[in-house]
Amino acid sequence: MAVKNNRRTLVTKRILKESLLSLMAEKPITKISIKEICDLSEMSRSTFYLHYQDQFELLKDIENEVLDKSFEALEDLGGDFNTIESVENFLNYVKSNKETFGVLLCQSDTIDFQNSIIEKIANHVKESVPDFNEMKSDKYIFVFIMNGSLNVLRTWIMNDFDMSIPEMASLIFHCNHNITTATTSD
Repeated sequence: MAVKNNRRTLVTKRILKESLLSLMAEKPITKISIKEICDLSEMSRSTFYLHYQDQFELLKDIENEVLDKSFEALEDLGGDFNTIESVENFLNYVKSNKETFGVLLCQSDTIDFQNSIIEKIANHVKESVPDFNEMKSDKYIFVFIMNGSLNVLRTWIMNDFDMSIPEMASLIFHCNHNITTATTSD
């Protein structure tokens, strides 16, 4: 049965998402029951099942929403990670949503989210850089850069944003720029 995205539905889904994220800050999703989500959100199980099949579908909905909003924020600011400013804008978005990103990037059972980020950025790079993937090594360089950047981001979050946004943006941008410059000059 399809549920309309009216205001009440959107509020219900938001509360369920917040409840799951709150629980995931304490334990892995595999240890979270629907009952716990419903108790925390003060909703019935039938309300939960009206919107989601299980906690994994709810998590996937959260991941998709965060990915979409991350890229919308980046596009709204005219960025594409090609400038320090665009990296700063993205980091501002991450920091303003630190609880969500903390759970999605720092939990071992959210690897799908991390892979989705890499896939979405890869598609963006392929569209915006016409000669990307011409060399066999491009895909390995890309994977190296993405995993390195995600791990730096994860460490920054876990260390409670111990570097300023401009410092972190400069670090990520220059490391990645140096890698791509070094590999394309060979």
